[in-house]
Amino acid sequence: MCGVCINSGMAKGIDTGAHMGAIKEPGKTVAVLGCGLNNIYPKENRGLFYKIIDNGGAIISEYENDEVAESKKFIERNRIVSGMSIGVLVIEAAHRSGTSITARFAMEEKKPIFCIPHDISAKLGVGTNRLLQNGAKCIVTVEDILQEYEFLKNLEITNKPNNYKEKLNIEEIPKEYRTVYKCLGNEPVHINSICQKTKLDITEVSSTLTILELEGYVNRLPGNTFKII
Repeated sequence: MCGVCINSGMAKGIDTGAHMGAIKEPGKTVAVLGCGLNNIYPKENRGLFYKIIDNGGAIISEYENDEVAESKKFIERNRIVSGMSIGVLVIEAAHRSGTSITARFAMEEKKPIFCIPHDISAKLGVGTNRLLQNGAKCIVTVEDILQEYEFLKNLEITNKPNNYKEKLNIEEIPKEYRTVYKCLGNEPVHINSICQKTKLDITEVSSTLTILELEGYVNRLPGNTFKII
């Protein structure tokens, strides 16, 4: 991840993929909501909401906790996504889409805009192709983005934080414990999150975590959270 934090809006589709990619890498990610924290939108991303937190990311909103999602709030949300970013990557955008609005904010802030080119007949490529026409940078690899930033040029794409540890080869973990072990990483993960991911009963998960701890595979941390050793 080169130490880069991925910012997005936790919407369906590309936003979800961006956040999940950052979590799996592993890296950091921030979701900016167009609603209050008590009204997670879309509801399908409630699990993602907690995954971001469990993996050391952040969820932010400028709205009161009980505010519901509305179209105008997504536009307002997008100005924050742009404002806290050093550049904006547009993967797909229809004509006058929310993503195009984010790109417009970035233009006003004199920040780089990166676009993946699309077939001229693709509806979801109208916005990206327009941005390219207006000076956005065409990208086909991650390196195309990284080379835009001097402070990232000497970093490898696989660069990890100083406290990062590789997970053991899954074959080294007893077969009956692998489902739970796969849910763990360098950042503390709450036992409830593990239950949610594995669909296992909390008693079974707790027992497995205790064994993994005794065998020296994981650390138990305050608040019933766990991470790999």
